[in-house]
Amino acid sequence: KQWYQRRVRDITDNLRPKSTSCGHFHCCIMPGELDAADTALMIQVLERLLNDDSFLDDEIKKEIKQYDNDGNLKIDRGEFQTMLNSYLGTISEDESSELFDDIDKDRSGYIEISELKRVLRNQIMLELDRLKLENGM
Repeated sequence: KQWYQRRVRDITDNLRPKSTSCGHFHCCIMPGELDAADTALMIQVLERLLNDDSFLDDEIKKEIKQYDNDGNLKIDRGEFQTMLNSYLGTISEDESSELFDDIDKDRSGYIEISELKRVLRNQIMLELDRLKLENGM
């Protein structure tokens, strides 16, 4: 059981934002990084994530707390820039601002847990579909 939990953590840790050649950001496990057993486990993990709101909330809160300087469980533009730079290396303020605006659907000036959950769910669904397609499922 501990091995399984460690492996799940290793896999979910790979669901960090990555930059694409077209300038968009997404979460992706690159093809070839997973063997058949890990692919099956990854699919299970992603399906579990989609169906477990409390797990998603907990994971998102952990991420937010790392960058939330004022402790309000929301990410402002400056905190978002710091978060992106830690994941992706230095990116421009314009790129960061554009992505922030895409995520901040209610235009509150903050990225909230619900907004991050929506983005994460979309990324998980895309990754799940890709893995299933690549593995003939």
